[in-house]
Amino acid sequence: MSDDDQRFGERAALAATATAVLLMAATSVAAPSVPFAPLALAQGLVRIVPGGIATFFIELLGHLALPLAAAGVGVGFLLAGKTLGRLVPWLRRVTGAGHAAATTLALSPLWAASVGLYPADSVAVSLEVFALVTAGAVIAGGFVGGSVGGSVVASASTADGSAIADGATTAGGPPDPSRRRAFGWLALGVLGMLAGGAGSLLRRRPDPGERLLDLGRLRRASLPAGGDPEFASVAGLTPRITSIPNFYVVDEALFDPDIEPLTWRLEVSGLVDRPLSLSYEQLSAMPAVERYQTLECISNDVGGDLISTARWAGVPLAHVLDLAGVRSGAVEVAFRSADGYSESHPIEATKDPTTLLALGMNGHVLPRSHGFPARLLTVGTYGMKNPKWLMSIEVLDRPYEGFWERRGWSKTAMVKTGARIDTPVAAVAGRATDVAGVAFAGDRGVASVEVSIDNGPWRAALLETAASAFTWVRWRLPWTPQRPGIALLRSRAVDGTGVRQPADVTDPHPDGASGYHAIRVEVSE
Repeated sequence: MSDDDQRFGERAALAATATAVLLMAATSVAAPSVPFAPLALAQGLVRIVPGGIATFFIELLGHLALPLAAAGVGVGFLLAGKTLGRLVPWLRRVTGAGHAAATTLALSPLWAASVGLYPADSVAVSLEVFALVTAGAVIAGGFVGGSVGGSVVASASTADGSAIADGATTAGGPPDPSRRRAFGWLALGVLGMLAGGAGSLLRRRPDPGERLLDLGRLRRASLPAGGDPEFASVAGLTPRITSIPNFYVVDEALFDPDIEPLTWRLEVSGLVDRPLSLSYEQLSAMPAVERYQTLECISNDVGGDLISTARWAGVPLAHVLDLAGVRSGAVEVAFRSADGYSESHPIEATKDPTTLLALGMNGHVLPRSHGFPARLLTVGTYGMKNPKWLMSIEVLDRPYEGFWERRGWSKTAMVKTGARIDTPVAAVAGRATDVAGVAFAGDRGVASVEVSIDNGPWRAALLETAASAFTWVRWRLPWTPQRPGIALLRSRAVDGTGVRQPADVTDPHPDGASGYHAIRVEVSE
């Protein structure tokens, strides 16, 4: 098998891959329930990658890791197709197949990988439908690639070396009629990738979070009376309640599931007397409560911004479990999401009245990016323990390891105490200002916050009344810097049980970051 044969096979396979990608993109745009295969493959790879590798890239790249992974898989999809084309001459010789059939067979590993990594619990089309649709695209691509490969071989075998159709020649060898076209096929494949990715976003229904929430049996929450008006004048201080657009978002899903509420069902099964299949309408009709609560991501760095507070509305999970009738012997409850994510909690935590199936946020229907139609909401835990896009609840007689626990993160994931400095970013010597920020300790509450300036004594800050027992507390300390230069500010908090946050600095993995937040402020004359 000559190098020329392999090169022609590569370019034929590249044409086939580009054609298949374009067809897959067009299908995905026309039929939103059919996932774009390269993105489905990327999502599948994200789920099976070993925990140490996933954690390394998350810590290295932060929350760019998933988009970059998707882009990398997209490029890899095209290059893998091109590389598999080296098998085309061998397949033709061994099987006696023509160019089209051999090209299709060469690309079959890409199809098999996409199908093999397709999530079994996907809310999109079934595995069988996905396999048939993608197989059709690969076969069609194979015919296009086969015709390209056949014309290339014929042209190369009959050319007299003086010229070829493209007008290109190779020094010291036969003319190469496909070199220029290869770049065109590659560009077409990239265009298909962009179209498929954009289609995954543009084809979606309007975000449910744009609608106001209407729960007929809702017990509303209210902020504590009186308030602390002096905090409103502190420039640069984080708002008491986070707006929906500014609420942090961290997911392992490449794209948020677009779920149709009319057909969605929340399945309750396992160790129960009466398995349930609840519609969105049925769940929304149950008694619901509102509460203010802060959520923090376990990968939040000391002083980081992956923490937000909202007014949530939801149905107590205990009510749903009572309807199902939990049997004796229950140990944990597993929660599974539409994107393949899963988590678990001890049965005692799920029966606690503070554990909610959240349906709303800040007076609106739960936005898609925050878990529509329903997400879990527990107190005292990091965000990873509160899965979005719930599809099923299973009562188990054994412990269960969720998505991130299997990758080495904490199973309990209890929030650590921390205080963050928001302001000032600059100061003027002799002019009064405020050092201010937020502190959070999960469901333990915050008893006090202290600030040290230039390694001086710790001074107690003033605390704003918390919105609830489960939210952060805003704090401030009046400060008048005495001289120009660089001032070092540090903060620390004591939780409601009297325990001061640890000074030892640790990374977020495996159970949340710790250490005192410190900033340097330039003080001008």
